[in-house]
Amino acid sequence: MTKKIGFIGIGLMGLPMSKNILKAGYNLTAFNRSKNKAEPLKEFGAKISNTLKDAVDGSDIVITMLTDDTAVDEVMNNDDFTKSLKSGAIVIDMSSVKPTTATKHGNNLKLKNINYLDAPVSGGTIGAEEASLAIMVGGEQNIFDDAFDILKKNG
Repeated sequence: MTKKIGFIGIGLMGLPMSKNILKAGYNLTAFNRSKNKAEPLKEFGAKISNTLKDAVDGSDIVITMLTDDTAVDEVMNNDDFTKSLKSGAIVIDMSSVKPTTATKHGNNLKLKNINYLDAPVSGGTIGAEEASLAIMVGGEQNIFDDAFDILKKNG
């Protein structure tokens, strides 16, 4: 069974990262506040979501690639996000945020039986396009092991 991936944040980094996941054969639903930024992913087989809730609902893994702590807080504190995550899902935040922000969201999600990995990246848009990003992952080993194949598609 192929994991269902929700990807939130289809910008300069999120677009090529999503393409890499789609090219690897995964089922991906993309969400971006500006829907037009996600539209190019259709040709690679992505479903484009109109809402945060629809992007998350039923996903085994949800990846966020957002601009900053404020944007991550807006998503992670949104009821459409938190209430739509299925029990046991993995949230991977690949945004560059403060350690306190990552810890806060990881703890909040754990209370809801949602797994969390803090996984900021280095390598810029070229690294994203070439799937050669350096990904620095923090979290529980077994969760990392479960998400490894997805992470490997971009690093």
